[in-house]
Order: sequence, then structure tokens, then C-alpha cells
Amino acid sequence: MKKIIILTIVFFTIQTQAQLVQGELKIDENSKAELSFKGNKAVNLYADFRENKHKINFVFTSTDIPLNSDKKEVVQFVFSTTVFKNGKNIGTMKRSPMPFFPGDMFMPIETFDFISILSNLQTNAEDKISEIPAGSYEIIIEAKPIGTKGNISSARLFLKIN
Repeated sequence: MKKIIILTIVFFTIQTQAQLVQGELKIDENSKAELSFKGNKAVNLYADFRENKHKINFVFTSTDIPLNSDKKEVVQFVFSTTVFKNGKNIGTMKRSPMPFFPGDMFMPIETFDFISILSNLQTNAEDKISEIPAGSYEIIIEAKPIGTKGNISSARLFLKIN
């Protein structure tokens, strides 16, 4: 009986240490970034990311992730975006789970939805398309691993629109 209890404790200790993911999201090599861009149009901010004036870096390591049929570690993540204007939450969006291999990678701007949240704050009158209203914006981007323990540090962007 004593051996069974010891084996059970060892098994649960191993299980609680298994499948660990650690990492971070960064914008322009920082966990917090203040961005500036031409004008007040979300499409211009989008263009800056597409032209690599700003880069989103996603890096993570993993421990004890089961190998898939190709003998590779794969972790699923849910990416989410939250936008605040003058301290008030004005939009949150989550993506469907996406699989990734551990490592260091640049993420396309389309992974996060802050461009669509910002571009839809005004009416879509022709002279207002993609216009971001004046104010102070904080954008939080996150990656949450599914089925593992651990944490990916989020990144924060700050925009000031006059």
C-alpha cells in the first residue's frame, strides 16, 4: 500500500510539471511600445506594420509537450486583442486556436484585431473611413496556450491621436 501511495505522489508530481509553456510577445523589441504614425487613419497604422516599420515578435519555449505524428512539439494558442480608449474598454476580439512550434517568430499584424477595432470606431461615411477618433489608446495583445501550464507575457501598445 505504501508503494502505491508513493507511486501515485510521484506520478502526480511529474504530471504537474509536464507540458509547460513560457514566452512573450513584444512590439519593436519591447513589452510596451508607444507608436506614432502618419495621420489618424487605422489603414496607415496597418501599412506601417506591413512595411515592417513595427514588428510583433512572438517567442516561446516548451517543456514536455507530447510530439505529434511528425515528431514535433506543437502548442495551440488563442490570440486576443483588447483596446482601451481613455481608459475605457472599447473592444475585445479573440481568434480561434492556432498551432505553433516553439521558437522565435514575427507575427503578421492580421494575427491581432486592433486595426479592425480602431477602424470601425467612426461611421463609414466616405470622409471617415478608417479614421481613429482623437484620444489616448492602449492596446493589449495576448497569446494564451491551450492545454498547458505556463504563461506568455502580453504586449501593450500606446497610441495618442490628436
